[in-house]
Amino acid sequence: MGEKTGIAWTDATWNPVYGCSEVSPGCDNCYAKRDMARFGKPWKLTRAKRATFEAPLRWKEPRRVFVCSWGDLFHPLVPQGWMQEIWDIMLATPQHTYQLLTKRPGRMAWWAQAHSWRNHIWAGTSIESAKYLPRLDVLERVPAKIRFASLEPLLERLDLRPWLWPRHGGYPVGHVCKGCLTAQPLSWVVAGGESGPNHRPMQIEWVQDIADQCTAAHVPLFVKQGGSLRPGQQGDLPDSLWAIKEMPREN
Repeated sequence: MGEKTGIAWTDATWNPVYGCSEVSPGCDNCYAKRDMARFGKPWKLTRAKRATFEAPLRWKEPRRVFVCSWGDLFHPLVPQGWMQEIWDIMLATPQHTYQLLTKRPGRMAWWAQAHSWRNHIWAGTSIESAKYLPRLDVLERVPAKIRFASLEPLLERLDLRPWLWPRHGGYPVGHVCKGCLTAQPLSWVVAGGESGPNHRPMQIEWVQDIADQCTAAHVPLFVKQGGSLRPGQQGDLPDSLWAIKEMPREN
């Protein structure tokens, strides 16, 4: 587990804990739940065996690592002791880049209050519809160098502009004034449709709108997939959108 992955925006997955529970409509057709069933693993919170739990300590070559692709590190039932052990492994291996993605940014922000957040640890949250855009306000409390949003499955048109542009107190979104620039709330966006036998449709216009917003704000965008039976497929996305595979600058 973790040596290879079909997820295009990372090099490896690492699942020191796995299993989760549904928290919003984006979970309805969870690929992780399907994968775990296929591999005969129970759909409940589980700590991995030692070899998997400590895998990054053995990886010599630097790689981007998606942490807990089969769950959520910040699920309320993940014990703090497990989290601390995972955190210690990440701190001990700064040659890797760790990509943390959660639907529970509140617990991530809580964890960040008492733990050193290093530049090689990215912080992200998943947004599937406008109802859950406030997760980005919570994510902003995490002092990560790179904060990102995963819009997958993208279930409706979204306006990310309040989180793409640097803060300019009192100025409208998109206004650039010299001398008052601050850090952008988001450094990167991933967008994609849903995959699997019951995948819900994604409109091309929704993805194009996200691409236009990111281009205007100079925020890199990675278009991961269209809506289709198999993950990672172009589906009905036009070549112009499918070609967008941008990563954030790490330096």
